[in-house]
Amino acid sequence: MNSTIAFENVDSGKRFELTLVYPKDMDGSPGKLSTLAPVGSALVGLAVDQMIQWQVPGGNTLKLRVLEVRDQPEARYR
Repeated sequence: MNSTIAFENVDSGKRFELTLVYPKDMDGSPGKLSTLAPVGSALVGLAVDQMIQWQVPGGNTLKLRVLEVRDQPEARYR
């Protein structure tokens, strides 16, 4: 949790960077994604170069590939 992840939409090439946070930490600021959001929970645990396919409203499917895990603060406490 609280990891910053860079990923891309495989079909469009568009890149994103989001921080996965606990729902209590959702404060409306951009760049945060709740771990309880459907795509947030799907991204938890993925490693670099792994992909998920995600069906969005309207029937389209997004293919997301993890490019980099830039920060993973909770891993420091293991």
